[in-house]
Amino acid sequence: MAYTDTRIPWHPLMKCYNISFFGLKRAMQQGLDLSGMLGASVAVATASLSARLVVWLTPRRLQAWLPWLQAAAAGLLLGDALLHMLPEAMAHGLTPGQVGTRVSFGILGLLCIECGVRAMNTPAATAVFARMDIMGDALHHLVDGVVIGASFAIDRTLGFVVALAILAHELPREIANAGVLVAGGYRPRRAFLLSIATTATIPLGAMSIALVGHSPAFLGTSLAVAVGTTLYLACGDVLPGLWANVGPGHRFTPAMGVAVGMAFMWLAAVLDHGR
Repeated sequence: MAYTDTRIPWHPLMKCYNISFFGLKRAMQQGLDLSGMLGASVAVATASLSARLVVWLTPRRLQAWLPWLQAAAAGLLLGDALLHMLPEAMAHGLTPGQVGTRVSFGILGLLCIECGVRAMNTPAATAVFARMDIMGDALHHLVDGVVIGASFAIDRTLGFVVALAILAHELPREIANAGVLVAGGYRPRRAFLLSIATTATIPLGAMSIALVGHSPAFLGTSLAVAVGTTLYLACGDVLPGLWANVGPGHRFTPAMGVAVGMAFMWLAAVLDHGR
């Protein structure tokens, strides 16, 4: 299988593998393992979804965990954006100025979406930050799928390795995000059903590689935009929504939870470098 660069920065991603714009048939002719790609992305989606079962904890226990789950979610999102996706976007050939522009578009895009959500908002038990979490999570999973698909474009084994790496840092983030949805007013059943919809974007992102092809610029742009949306989600929605659940016994929970989440992502980044 031909490719131009075997160096694997950060997540073991790819440089250039030509996938035709003529769709799935041509991709199969070029040797792309579509069944492996789809299977790995569905497995990551299913495992991520299983972490959302935390929404069915007893109300008393879940209420006690909510401040920690929300704070950890913010830390995991910040760590993922700054320590994983941002360096990876730059590793795909984008200049700092190009990355900054795309990050800005991601922030502005999610801000515009939130303006629309708030403009249409009617009195309801569901907080805006919970709805924005769903949108941000769907985009994040879409980018995960693109990364998995692009990895399979280089090598089948490499694709499975990247899928496992993504799963390793997704599981704690999914558990924390489940707490964000419940804290925002979603009932457990509704939160779980919405989680099914967001994780479904993982295989969609993977299959998009076979359908439209990819280049380093395409991956770099996708990751940089996702950095912007993730930063906005963490700082503009999850953290502000946390304060409503912070009582006298949780005064330092926001700082500690964010620190734990970012420390986990830092450790994952160090392990990625070591591979």
